[in-house]
Amino acid sequence: MPIYEFRCNQCNAKFEQLCRRDWQSGVSCPACGGKDLAKVLSAFSSPGSGGGKNCSACSGGNCASCK
Repeated sequence: MPIYEFRCNQCNAKFEQLCRRDWQSGVSCPACGGKDLAKVLSAFSSPGSGGGKNCSACSGGNCASCK
């Protein structure tokens, strides 16, 4: 089951919930108990995307852009 991020339209609280794709039926706001929710587009990260020892700006990992 995927983790979705939600925002409550009643109290504006943001929270994450592990739920099925048909989340509308069983998810409620943990702050106020509201059911009027909006699914928020979440950011994600992937290994090797920006910075670190193997950045794309150089090959050795010792340049200023890799720090």
